[in-house]
Amino acid sequence: MSLTRTRQSTAGHQPAQRRGARLKLVLLVAVAAVGLAACSSGSSAPTTTTTTTTTTTTTTTPTVTTLPPLKSSTTAIDHAYKTLFDLANPAIAPKLLVVQDGASLKKAFTTALHSALAKEAAGAKVVTVKIEKGAACSKEFLPSPCAAVTYDVLGPTGKALLTGSSGGAVYVNSRWLVAKSTICTLLTLDNGGTAPTGC
Repeated sequence: MSLTRTRQSTAGHQPAQRRGARLKLVLLVAVAAVGLAACSSGSSAPTTTTTTTTTTTTTTTPTVTTLPPLKSSTTAIDHAYKTLFDLANPAIAPKLLVVQDGASLKKAFTTALHSALAKEAAGAKVVTVKIEKGAACSKEFLPSPCAAVTYDVLGPTGKALLTGSSGGAVYVNSRWLVAKSTICTLLTLDNGGTAPTGC
């Protein structure tokens, strides 16, 4: 009888030891998993921060340092506006080249150049240019640096059809371009208030 009790007691004791060993093993695996997760998230955070810092530096510093003088900027912006608003000239390619993201407006330009209004506009004259940076550009939803532009739309004889219009220009890839928002506003008006494709 005592032998039977001893066996039962030993048999009952072994599973408890095994359960304890298994529990320790599970805890070790869990701790290791948490440690790996912490390491992996810790290592990815600096990489993301470094990338963001590099991108911010790249987009801000070179653009500002390579900005041409006001006189050169005004001449370039005037040329872009003249080319864009020469709607009597049916050539679309030159107009797309002087507009921010111009390629996306090809269809809208093709339609606009067939309107009655297009035959009346033969260019533009820039009256004033004010170079802006940072918050002033962001407020207008434009990349920095940008420019606030006042211009007149000219008719075939050189007489102003529309005076004192407000527009914008952006400095992209070392070139001044007419801000997409400027031409999209006019194309939307010409399209009965509906923004055309690309705007």
